[in-house]
Amino acid sequence: MLQNRLMILNQKEEENHQMTEYFEESGYSVICCTEMNEVIRMFSKRKHKPELFIFCMQDSNRQSYEVIDNIRKISDMAIIIVSEDGRLDTQLYVYSKKIDDYMVAPVPLPLLEAHVEAVFRRFSDYKISVENVGAMTIDYEGRKIYLAGEPFKVTAKEYDLMEYFIRHKGMVLSRDKILDSVWGYDYIGGYRSVDTLVKKLRAKLTKEYPYIQTIYGVGYCFDEI
Repeated sequence: MLQNRLMILNQKEEENHQMTEYFEESGYSVICCTEMNEVIRMFSKRKHKPELFIFCMQDSNRQSYEVIDNIRKISDMAIIIVSEDGRLDTQLYVYSKKIDDYMVAPVPLPLLEAHVEAVFRRFSDYKISVENVGAMTIDYEGRKIYLAGEPFKVTAKEYDLMEYFIRHKGMVLSRDKILDSVWGYDYIGGYRSVDTLVKKLRAKLTKEYPYIQTIYGVGYCFDEI
Protein backbone atom coordinates (compact mmCIF):
# COMPACT_ATOMS: atom_id res chain seq x y z
CA MET A 1 0.00 0.00 0.00
CA LEU A 2 1.28 3.46 -0.93
CA GLN A 3 1.74 5.52 2.22
CA ASN A 4 0.74 9.15 2.43
CA ARG A 5 3.84 11.22 3.16
CA LEU A 6 3.84 13.88 5.88
CA MET A 7 6.42 16.43 6.93
CA ILE A 8 6.09 17.72 10.49
CA LEU A 9 7.82 20.83 11.79
CA ASN A 10 7.56 21.22 15.55
CA GLN A 11 10.35 22.96 17.45
CA LYS A 12 9.25 21.28 20.68
CA GLU A 13 11.17 18.02 20.51
CA GLU A 14 8.90 15.99 22.81
CA GLU A 15 5.77 17.04 20.93
CA ASN A 16 7.55 16.37 17.65
CA HIS A 17 8.39 12.85 18.79
CA GLN A 18 4.81 12.19 19.94
CA MET A 19 3.34 13.44 16.66
CA THR A 20 5.80 11.46 14.56
CA GLU A 21 5.19 8.26 16.52
CA TYR A 22 1.41 8.74 16.35
CA PHE A 23 1.25 9.25 12.58
CA GLU A 24 3.72 6.46 11.85
CA GLU A 25 1.54 4.09 13.87
CA SER A 26 -1.38 5.28 11.72
CA GLY A 27 0.49 4.15 8.61
CA TYR A 28 1.90 7.45 7.38
CA SER A 29 5.44 7.99 6.17
CA VAL A 30 6.76 10.85 8.29
CA ILE A 31 9.66 13.30 7.91
CA CYS A 32 10.13 15.23 11.14
CA CYS A 33 11.99 18.51 11.62
CA THR A 34 12.66 20.69 14.63
CA GLU A 35 14.19 23.69 12.86
CA MET A 36 12.70 25.94 10.18
CA ASN A 37 15.97 26.12 8.25
CA GLU A 38 15.99 22.34 8.10
CA VAL A 39 12.67 22.35 6.23
CA ILE A 40 13.85 24.88 3.66
CA ARG A 41 17.13 23.01 3.17
CA MET A 42 15.28 19.77 2.47
CA PHE A 43 12.99 21.41 -0.04
CA SER A 44 15.76 23.36 -1.77
CA LYS A 45 17.59 20.08 -2.42
CA ARG A 46 14.29 18.54 -3.58
CA LYS A 47 15.22 15.26 -1.93
CA HIS A 48 11.92 14.89 -0.12
CA LYS A 49 8.48 15.25 -1.62
CA PRO A 50 5.88 15.05 1.14
CA GLU A 51 2.23 15.46 0.23
CA LEU A 52 1.23 17.38 3.36
CA PHE A 53 3.12 19.70 5.70
CA ILE A 54 2.07 20.10 9.34
CA PHE A 55 3.63 23.31 10.63
CA CYS A 56 3.38 23.79 14.40
CA MET A 57 3.99 27.52 14.34
CA GLN A 58 5.41 28.68 17.65
CA ASP A 59 5.32 32.40 16.84
CA SER A 60 3.49 34.48 14.28
CA ASN A 61 6.56 36.23 12.98
CA ARG A 62 8.34 37.00 9.75
CA GLN A 63 10.48 33.86 9.79
CA SER A 64 7.42 31.63 10.19
CA TYR A 65 5.70 33.30 7.25
CA GLU A 66 8.84 33.02 5.15
CA VAL A 67 8.82 29.25 5.63
CA ILE A 68 5.34 29.11 4.10
CA ASP A 69 6.28 31.52 1.29
CA ASN A 70 9.40 29.55 0.41
CA ILE A 71 7.51 26.26 0.33
CA ARG A 72 4.80 27.73 -1.88
CA LYS A 73 7.46 28.83 -4.39
CA ILE A 74 8.45 25.24 -5.04
CA SER A 75 5.53 23.06 -3.94
CA ASP A 76 1.74 22.99 -4.03
CA MET A 77 1.48 20.36 -1.31
CA ALA A 78 -1.19 20.74 1.38
CA ILE A 79 -0.27 22.76 4.48
CA ILE A 80 -1.89 22.58 7.91
CA ILE A 81 -0.92 25.20 10.48
CA VAL A 82 -1.19 24.44 14.20
CA SER A 83 -0.72 27.53 16.34
CA GLU A 84 -1.61 28.88 19.77
CA ASP A 85 -2.42 32.19 18.11
CA GLY A 86 -6.19 32.13 17.71
CA ARG A 87 -6.58 35.76 16.63
CA LEU A 88 -8.81 36.22 13.60
CA ASP A 89 -6.46 38.62 11.82
CA THR A 90 -3.57 36.14 12.17
CA GLN A 91 -5.63 33.28 10.78
CA LEU A 92 -6.87 35.35 7.84
CA TYR A 93 -3.33 36.49 7.06
CA VAL A 94 -1.97 32.94 7.16
CA TYR A 95 -4.80 31.72 4.92
CA SER A 96 -3.73 34.38 2.42
CA LYS A 97 -0.49 32.39 2.15
CA LYS A 98 -2.52 29.62 0.46
CA ILE A 99 -2.58 27.14 3.31
CA ASP A 100 -5.27 24.48 3.53
CA ASP A 101 -6.18 24.44 7.22
CA TYR A 102 -5.50 26.35 10.45
CA MET A 103 -6.01 24.78 13.88
CA VAL A 104 -5.70 26.54 17.22
CA ALA A 105 -3.56 24.64 19.74
CA PRO A 106 -3.77 22.58 21.82
CA VAL A 107 -5.09 20.06 19.30
CA PRO A 108 -5.72 16.39 20.26
CA LEU A 109 -3.79 14.15 17.88
CA PRO A 110 -6.91 12.18 16.82
CA LEU A 111 -8.53 15.48 15.79
CA LEU A 112 -5.40 16.54 13.91
CA GLU A 113 -5.40 13.20 12.11
CA ALA A 114 -9.06 13.72 11.17
CA HIS A 115 -8.11 17.06 9.58
CA VAL A 116 -5.16 15.44 7.80
CA GLU A 117 -7.46 12.75 6.42
CA ALA A 118 -10.00 15.38 5.36
CA VAL A 119 -7.33 17.28 3.43
CA PHE A 120 -6.08 14.12 1.74
CA ARG A 121 -9.67 13.19 0.95
CA ARG A 122 -10.26 16.54 -0.76
CA PHE A 123 -7.20 15.96 -2.91
CA SER A 124 -8.04 12.33 -3.69
CA ASP A 125 -11.68 13.09 -4.44
CA TYR A 126 -10.54 14.94 -7.52
CA LYS A 127 -8.90 11.75 -8.72
CA ILE A 128 -10.99 8.87 -7.41
CA SER A 129 -14.74 8.85 -6.93
CA VAL A 130 -15.19 5.10 -7.43
CA GLU A 131 -12.77 2.43 -6.21
CA ASN A 132 -12.66 -1.32 -6.73
CA VAL A 133 -11.31 -3.49 -3.93
CA GLY A 134 -11.54 -7.22 -4.43
CA ALA A 135 -15.15 -8.04 -5.25
CA MET A 136 -16.27 -4.71 -3.78
CA THR A 137 -16.89 -1.39 -5.49
CA ILE A 138 -17.33 1.76 -3.44
CA ASP A 139 -18.85 4.96 -4.81
CA TYR A 140 -17.51 7.66 -2.51
CA GLU A 141 -19.67 10.44 -3.90
CA GLY A 142 -22.89 8.44 -3.84
CA ARG A 143 -22.01 6.67 -0.57
CA LYS A 144 -22.89 3.34 -2.13
CA ILE A 145 -21.17 -0.03 -2.00
CA TYR A 146 -21.53 -2.99 -4.36
CA LEU A 147 -20.43 -6.56 -3.72
CA ALA A 148 -19.94 -8.85 -6.71
CA GLY A 149 -21.90 -6.35 -8.78
CA GLU A 150 -24.91 -6.31 -6.46
CA PRO A 151 -25.92 -3.48 -4.04
CA PHE A 152 -24.37 -4.03 -0.62
CA LYS A 153 -27.02 -2.71 1.75
CA VAL A 154 -25.58 -0.98 4.81
CA THR A 155 -26.66 1.59 7.38
CA ALA A 156 -25.04 5.04 7.43
CA LYS A 157 -22.65 4.05 10.22
CA GLU A 158 -21.83 0.73 8.55
CA TYR A 159 -20.96 2.65 5.40
CA ASP A 160 -18.72 5.01 7.40
CA LEU A 161 -16.85 2.07 8.91
CA MET A 162 -16.53 0.24 5.60
CA GLU A 163 -15.26 3.38 3.86
CA TYR A 164 -12.70 3.84 6.63
CA PHE A 165 -11.55 0.25 6.23
CA ILE A 166 -11.27 0.54 2.44
CA ARG A 167 -9.40 3.85 2.56
CA HIS A 168 -6.94 2.22 4.98
CA LYS A 169 -6.82 -1.21 3.38
CA GLY A 170 -3.84 -3.28 4.37
CA MET A 171 -3.27 -1.27 7.57
CA VAL A 172 -3.63 -2.66 11.07
CA LEU A 173 -6.14 -0.40 12.82
CA SER A 174 -6.56 -0.38 16.57
CA ARG A 175 -10.03 -0.16 18.10
CA ASP A 176 -9.04 3.22 19.58
CA LYS A 177 -8.10 4.51 16.13
CA ILE A 178 -11.36 3.25 14.62
CA LEU A 179 -13.44 4.78 17.41
CA ASP A 180 -11.70 8.16 17.06
CA SER A 181 -11.98 8.23 13.27
CA VAL A 182 -15.45 6.80 12.70
CA TRP A 183 -17.34 7.70 15.87
CA GLY A 184 -15.35 10.81 16.86
CA TYR A 185 -12.69 11.34 19.52
CA ASP A 186 -15.29 12.57 22.04
CA TYR A 187 -17.51 9.47 21.67
CA ILE A 188 -18.22 8.03 25.11
CA GLY A 189 -18.96 4.48 23.96
CA GLY A 190 -16.42 1.68 24.08
CA TYR A 191 -14.87 -1.01 21.93
CA ARG A 192 -18.15 -2.92 21.90
CA SER A 193 -19.50 -0.41 19.36
CA VAL A 194 -16.66 -1.31 16.96
CA ASP A 195 -16.91 -5.05 17.53
CA THR A 196 -20.70 -5.07 17.10
CA LEU A 197 -20.57 -3.17 13.81
CA VAL A 198 -17.73 -5.33 12.49
CA LYS A 199 -19.80 -8.43 13.33
CA LYS A 200 -22.73 -7.03 11.33
CA LEU A 201 -20.55 -6.23 8.33
CA ARG A 202 -18.95 -9.67 8.40
CA ALA A 203 -22.39 -11.28 8.41
CA LYS A 204 -23.33 -9.28 5.32
CA LEU A 205 -20.05 -10.07 3.59
CA THR A 206 -20.52 -13.77 4.39
CA LYS A 207 -17.66 -16.24 4.69
CA GLU A 208 -17.07 -15.94 0.94
CA TYR A 209 -15.54 -12.48 1.43
CA PRO A 210 -13.52 -12.53 4.69
CA TYR A 211 -12.07 -9.08 4.08
CA ILE A 212 -12.22 -7.83 7.68
CA GLN A 213 -9.58 -9.70 9.63
CA THR A 214 -9.12 -9.64 13.39
CA ILE A 215 -5.65 -8.75 14.63
CA TYR A 216 -5.78 -10.21 18.09
CA GLY A 217 -4.84 -7.85 20.88
CA VAL A 218 -4.87 -4.87 18.51
CA GLY A 219 -7.94 -4.43 16.32
CA TYR A 220 -8.73 -5.10 12.67
CA CYS A 221 -7.26 -5.05 9.18
CA PHE A 222 -9.18 -4.83 5.92
CA ASP A 223 -7.46 -6.98 3.30
CA GLU A 224 -8.92 -7.97 -0.06
CA ILE A 225 -6.81 -11.18 0.13
